[in-house]
Amino acid sequence: MPFGGDYDGSIVAVLEQLRLTADLEGLAILDLSQDAADAPVAYCVGDAGQDTTAVGQAMLTTSPGQPSHTVARDKRRILACPWVLPPARPGGLLLWRAPRSKAWTEADHGLAASVALLLRITIGAGMGQVGIDRLTGLPNRRWFLDEADRHIDRLEPDGTVGTLLLVDIDDLRRINLTLGRGQGDRVLVRLASQIRAKVRPGDLVARVGEDEIAVWLTGMDHLTAAERADSFCNRPLFQGLPDGHGVTLSIGIASRYPGSTEDIRTLLRRAHMAARDVKTKGGGGWRVSHPETAPRCFGPRE
Repeated sequence: MPFGGDYDGSIVAVLEQLRLTADLEGLAILDLSQDAADAPVAYCVGDAGQDTTAVGQAMLTTSPGQPSHTVARDKRRILACPWVLPPARPGGLLLWRAPRSKAWTEADHGLAASVALLLRITIGAGMGQVGIDRLTGLPNRRWFLDEADRHIDRLEPDGTVGTLLLVDIDDLRRINLTLGRGQGDRVLVRLASQIRAKVRPGDLVARVGEDEIAVWLTGMDHLTAAERADSFCNRPLFQGLPDGHGVTLSIGIASRYPGSTEDIRTLLRRAHMAARDVKTKGGGGWRVSHPETAPRCFGPRE
């Protein structure tokens, strides 16, 4: 969460309309699930103070059962409406008024709670209707294939390169078998959150397999993408697994240059083969797949 594409636009449009009609300075939707700490603000419209979302996050955490309001240090009046999205993603809606504006009333609480309920239902339903993976909140494979091909169609007129990263979790099946499915799910959610926090707003991120997350990077060649992959591999994915279990990643990289006829499915196959090659050599690294050749660039493991 957020989801991308037209769905994101619809949610933002609703928030913007509410901001105008309710005389608010701004609104935000927060995702406070345990493994989404890197990017808790899913949507935000209007102007916010330096501490607005931080104060709102604390309110949602300390008063998870009902709406609450407070006045921040900068005198903005903040109203927080908590919720829980499936399967177990706490968060909520924040509304705030400009410094020294009128105080919140019980009627405001009721209106905000009703709006939050409608948004929660809309987002929850949308997770199934627009191709959203319910566990991670990322778009799924179907959505990614359609959206990535649209991005590829725009590459040729601009003479632009695009690159696919396929991020594969090493030994996720072993984690599920030895530590339980819940631990494996936590690893997936954590990875989704970390990747989403490190990519650019226009990049595409989706869960395309049981243990695979795809990232489409428009305007980025394989060398720059390899630097991005290296940062994923070198960043601790998940700490606190029992019995010393660690988590590493195998990442396949496939670039599409101007003049190529490859679609996203072809790029996925190339990236998948490169990631599998990393896995067979112990995992924990990345590899570049070049068109119609064996992978030649790799790191950090040979």
